[in-house]
Amino acid sequence: MKVSKKAYYGLRAILALAQTEKPLSIHALAEMEHLPETYLEKILQTLRKAGLVTAHKGVSGGYALARSANNISIWDVLSPLDGPMKPFSSSLKGTLPCLQVSHCQTNEVWRTLENKIEKTLSDISLSSLIPKNIP
Repeated sequence: MKVSKKAYYGLRAILALAQTEKPLSIHALAEMEHLPETYLEKILQTLRKAGLVTAHKGVSGGYALARSANNISIWDVLSPLDGPMKPFSSSLKGTLPCLQVSHCQTNEVWRTLENKIEKTLSDISLSSLIPKNIP
């Protein structure tokens, strides 16, 4: 399994939004996280379409979480940016072919792993990543 740079940046950006009280501009967020502005803007547009962030216009506008950090999982953030997380890449669409009985049996291993990845990432809330005591 490989997490893309887009998903990595997206998680960093949304975590930064979760730690602020007010909306952040693309410029401020990019500067804070040391991310390229144009790429960050595309990432945030994807997260907005997924219902995770909102965009506010105006002088005090910017991006903010669309719902509580308690109600956003890591899976919620990564899946719209990276799509389904597969344990290995395959050029085949859908399920892997069962050319022999052993192929069907091993496919169950990969389906189980995919389900475990999704469950694990779904069980981690964005709020659980926010440091509780920052000096």
